[in-house]
Amino acid sequence: MDNNSNTQPDLLLQEIAQEQPGFTYDRDSIAVEVTATAMLLKRVPIKVFTILGGLLGMGTFMGFMVLVGMNTPGAGILFLIFGLCLLGTAELLIRSNREALAASFGISLYITGYVLLAFGVGQLTDSSTGAALALACAAAVAIAVSVSAIGVFIAVLVLNGSLLSLIFSHEVYPLTHGLIALLALVLAFLSLNEARLIAASRRFALVLGPVRMGVIFSLVMTLALFVHQKFFSTTITYFWVSSLILIACLLLLVYRVLRDVAILSPKAKLLIYTCAVLLLAPFILTPSVPGALLILLASFYIGHKPGFWVGLLALAYFIILYYYDLNMTLLAKSGVLVASGLLFLGGFILLNNYLKRHVD
Repeated sequence: MDNNSNTQPDLLLQEIAQEQPGFTYDRDSIAVEVTATAMLLKRVPIKVFTILGGLLGMGTFMGFMVLVGMNTPGAGILFLIFGLCLLGTAELLIRSNREALAASFGISLYITGYVLLAFGVGQLTDSSTGAALALACAAAVAIAVSVSAIGVFIAVLVLNGSLLSLIFSHEVYPLTHGLIALLALVLAFLSLNEARLIAASRRFALVLGPVRMGVIFSLVMTLALFVHQKFFSTTITYFWVSSLILIACLLLLVYRVLRDVAILSPKAKLLIYTCAVLLLAPFILTPSVPGALLILLASFYIGHKPGFWVGLLALAYFIILYYYDLNMTLLAKSGVLVASGLLFLGGFILLNNYLKRHVD
């Protein structure tokens, strides 16, 4: 094992053992996991190209099946059987072989299986509702049983896409707020209870990361629908409903952060909550910005760097769109940005000064 990758976990474990006298751990098992993670990161470029190659091959195969069997009697059943077989084969392949090539090929089989399953059920039921329900069920089963991190991540995206498809196909657009609420609550729950979920069972520890990333990407994509409705011909209204839910989750995270850093002064809490409400008030009709802030704060709270960068990029994108969509003069827009920036800087300075006094 690399000395650098070995030393850092050892130091961390020693510090925890000193602070918690009854703390015990299996050093050899942790060393194996660290080595496997390091090798996985080194193989990421290879896996990306392998997945792309596998998708190209599977796309060709799927196109051939569609062209040959689209008008053939029983084509729906054929697509359905092939889709289920590919999903089962992908899971068996990943379980039996942990090599990067096998995992990448398994992901290609997963994606192709979902597409063929949607085609098959869609033809048998002659409706998009049946295909969406079938995909949602298949994705839920994959989340429950899959041992592949990327497979679980894709399954979460498929499940969210299926729910969105049901909402759009039946034109019940207000239910989009319910989906936003579900994603926000799941993200907040996973972030606030990460340690307990990991300690609860090995299964939770295995799927927690990919489920969280899937929820983050699903939340970003769903919020993007709010700001790009003209491309999807939707009429989502009452944006303040989603904004209030996201702001409530944000304030809950702020409460946990204040509790963890031992900020007990009522005046300090009142000041921080007031700044948070003032910052979020202009975005009450733009839930995409509070949603990006929720992802950012939740990821920062648990030290999740990929989620933090996704939230940061989403925040920058949504703020730019918010700025250009404002029905104000250029001077008024500049004033809004300057005021928001001053509030952020003022909050940072106050919090930084308080933490310095607390540490001293």
